[in-house]
Amino acid sequence: MRPHTVITLVAVCCSALLCAGAGLAAEAETAEPVRLQIAAAPPAQPKPADTGTLTERVIALEKENLVLREDLGKARLDLRTALSDQQKRHAEEMARMQQKLDELNAQLAAERGRQSQRNRNFWIAIGLLALGVMAAN
Repeated sequence: MRPHTVITLVAVCCSALLCAGAGLAAEAETAEPVRLQIAAAPPAQPKPADTGTLTERVIALEKENLVLREDLGKARLDLRTALSDQQKRHAEEMARMQQKLDELNAQLAAERGRQSQRNRNFWIAIGLLALGVMAAN
């Protein structure tokens, strides 16, 4: 390239840089300061617990698990017992109701027998009365 083209090119670049720098400085005065957003540090990694502490914790959890299983077993047994008792009471109540029903059916049958006997006697009396009236004529 020619030297005077190179000088022109350098002059244009320098003037552009100066204008841009002046514009940035003016902008910086009027603009709010830029605040850097710093990301929160990742949570600290937990220190590895020593094996003695972990062993004690596992043993405590196993004991608690055993106690909870026993409690669950007792609760299930209590529930089965209560359900069995309730079923027995229900069966007894049903037996009592069936007995009452049988007694009422027997009373009803006896009452029907008495009523049919009355009806028979009534119709016999009417028949005898009719025979008596016919015989009197």
